[in-house]
Amino acid sequence: MKISLKYSLICVIYILLNIKYNIIFSQTEVTQSVSAPSWVSKRPVNISKYIGVGVADKTSGNNYQSEAKKNALFDLSSEIKVDISTNSILFTVQNNNQFNENFNSLIKLTNTDNIEGYRLVDTYENDKQYWLYYELDKQEYEDLKQKKKQLLIDKAVNLINLSFNDEKDGNFTASLKKRIQAFGILSPYLNEEVKLEASNNVKTIFDLSNTIQKQLQTITITNSKTTLILKPYQPTYKPLVYKLTLKTKNVLTDFPFIIKSDNEKVRIVESSSSNAFGDIEINIKTVKPLNREVYFTLNPDIDKLMGGDSVSKSAIILLKQFIETSQLKAYATVNPISVFISCIEKNNGTVINQKIIEPIIESKFTGEEVKIVEMKEQSDFMIEVQADTQKDISSDVLNKNYGVWLFGLRITLSLRNTVTKEQIYKADISEIYGYANTQETAGFNAYYSDKLKTKMSEALFFLKRKFIVY
Repeated sequence: MKISLKYSLICVIYILLNIKYNIIFSQTEVTQSVSAPSWVSKRPVNISKYIGVGVADKTSGNNYQSEAKKNALFDLSSEIKVDISTNSILFTVQNNNQFNENFNSLIKLTNTDNIEGYRLVDTYENDKQYWLYYELDKQEYEDLKQKKKQLLIDKAVNLINLSFNDEKDGNFTASLKKRIQAFGILSPYLNEEVKLEASNNVKTIFDLSNTIQKQLQTITITNSKTTLILKPYQPTYKPLVYKLTLKTKNVLTDFPFIIKSDNEKVRIVESSSSNAFGDIEINIKTVKPLNREVYFTLNPDIDKLMGGDSVSKSAIILLKQFIETSQLKAYATVNPISVFISCIEKNNGTVINQKIIEPIIESKFTGEEVKIVEMKEQSDFMIEVQADTQKDISSDVLNKNYGVWLFGLRITLSLRNTVTKEQIYKADISEIYGYANTQETAGFNAYYSDKLKTKMSEALFFLKRKFIVY
């Protein structure tokens, strides 16, 4: 009995100790899961390290670890200070305030994408958040940065040297592209002092941009010896062709340009490139009446030129802030369409002196887009009219029975291109009648019939559509 009681007491003590142990262990787990490392609540400080701490919400999705890393690296990059040297290229622009404002609005630090050598110090997570702690040795970062910078400078210098070889060989485009590539490589260091050991005295990035500017300024445009004439409201337009040359007298081949019209009434395709012969076409969309000289400005399209090469858009935007090129101007003249009217009007085979049909035609071509000219040689288009009256087949019966003559008016109307002689339009107009007691009067009455105006208006509508499209 005593042994049994003793055994029971031991069991009770064991159970109580086990329960106490489980409680203590459980409390320890809760404490460990709740408590966070000090760097989570208080940002670490290390004079020899850059620090980056990032956190992401675990409930936002499965990419919370990537998000925390991104935030930690961004935090790390914000510690990396960029000091602008007073000897840098920015101060070689002779305190150009406008330039500096443009530069400051365009330059943005993108250290997050370029950081190397950082290491993971610690991680922490709970039910809701995931934390990362990175650090980067400042000296190591500086060494890597300088090494990378020197490699890029060497690459840029090599391109600059090769560009002068291309220039000697007369390869304008290849030379320019290499220089722009070199500028793109060096653009991240615009806020630092960079000394280049390139040929032809290109010692700084400013020297390089100046070289690019001077090269672009050697482009010239040769306008046609004969005045290029545009007519309003044409169905189609032949391209205007100009010649692009360099000051070396060589033609500029396969080079893209952005083109703008100086007048909104002349709409064009706003891009074009010179061909293998140095010719560049300006393609016309629409022309409205102007009766004056117009011009088109051509600017080198650097974006399109470098489209297939590894130069960032931001670098090209920066380059455009550095360079200033003279706008090339191509000229043309907008004149009204000139029309010559050849109208032969007869009555029963005899030419009549009084013009009846011709004024009807002229009335349909009044407006600033068309001009009636007196000489065929001055015209773009020629309207030809052959008109005559003749006795109708039933006229003799009518005259015998009623003393009335019936005459019909027949008109052949055609449009011809004066230069090419091509006939563009033709219409035969008939079933226009006049009657009277005499044959002559019957013929004239056909000319004054209301039906003549109706049928002429219809035919002239289709004729006009052949060379004017509104």
